[in-house]
Amino acid sequence: VEKAADLFGLGTQAIRWIATDAELRMDPAALRARLEEDIAAGRRPFLIVGTAGTVSTGAVDPLPELATIAREYGLWFHVDGAYGAPAVAASNVPEDLKGLREADSLAIDAHKWLFVPLEAGCALVRDRALLRATFSYRPPYYHYTVEDDAVIHYHEYGPQNSRCFRALKVWAALSCAGREGYVAMIEDNLRLAAAMADHLAAQPEIEVVTRGLSITTFRFVPAGLDPAPAANAAYLNDLNEALLARIQRSGEAFISNAVVAGKFLLRACITNFRTRLDDVRALADIAVRHGRALAAEMPPPA
Repeated sequence: VEKAADLFGLGTQAIRWIATDAELRMDPAALRARLEEDIAAGRRPFLIVGTAGTVSTGAVDPLPELATIAREYGLWFHVDGAYGAPAVAASNVPEDLKGLREADSLAIDAHKWLFVPLEAGCALVRDRALLRATFSYRPPYYHYTVEDDAVIHYHEYGPQNSRCFRALKVWAALSCAGREGYVAMIEDNLRLAAAMADHLAAQPEIEVVTRGLSITTFRFVPAGLDPAPAANAAYLNDLNEALLARIQRSGEAFISNAVVAGKFLLRACITNFRTRLDDVRALADIAVRHGRALAAEMPPPA
């Protein structure tokens, strides 16, 4: 969002960050209050951005409620579904994902949960005419005939003039797997994520913090350490940051990180149709083994 605001000349000061609830989803009441505050101050809100699967935790915003607010205030409703949007076809996912159908525009990264090679970003816009009105320019060195108006010229629907055939790999994957194949693979990822979270939570030295869609966040807490004191909280952040680097360097697993409520967490996200149950069970053992070794090297404060 920050990069988009800068690129379009608005500046990051134009963004309003909205409070979230206990599940890290946007709070509609806080959104409505901020809209009223800005309108009363003479500002002109024009866009609400909801998320269908946040990067850090996989949280899904209350998209139907956000869509209702957008319509009430006459605002464009965009959904960032880069990671989580494809899961809408699966079972046992948040009901709020169905709010995707109410978006004016939707971002999807096919190189994430559609399993195609990097990079394959996609923007779906409800009203194609609006895209063309925004991006279409016809300088004299572009020669068009009347018949050309019936042809889709992709440079009229986005900022790029020359572009490669990214859609080919997306089309090929969709044609190969089909809807049923994609649903089966995504649901398998979701089952594996649940099994991984359960196996992690069963380890006394692992604290599972969040689980959303196929993302689990957790941290290593040495046995007997109280994480509440400020000194210990800072130590745990340092310990888990070092643990992340050690696991990545080991080559045994590749995980990333998230920061939730000031806690530096390890983040495991399953978006690979080749991942198996043995793989996700192994992660807990890897984290505990390396975590114990690190804790011995960098003991907690006395």
